[in-house]
Amino acid sequence: MVKRHLTDDQIKADVLNRLVNAKAFGAYHIPIDQMRSFIQNKIKRNGKNVTNCINELAKQGLIVKTSRNTIYADHTRLDEIFAYIDKNLV
Repeated sequence: MVKRHLTDDQIKADVLNRLVNAKAFGAYHIPIDQMRSFIQNKIKRNGKNVTNCINELAKQGLIVKTSRNTIYADHTRLDEIFAYIDKNLV
């Protein structure tokens, strides 16, 4: 497998895309560790950068972090999420 160089915006768009494809909207959550391992195996950057991107998305309000170390997409901001994915995902 060839590892790629991705910008922070592309990593964030990939996280959002995976959440949308998994239909993780409130009732269904994905563990942060699982999301980080999916992405860090495909890029040349480490998992700490992926975790930082997830934290930035949570600060922006596009995803919600729970106390059980899981995340899901905010279903009230789906228009913004789809626009972000379309703009940044390669």
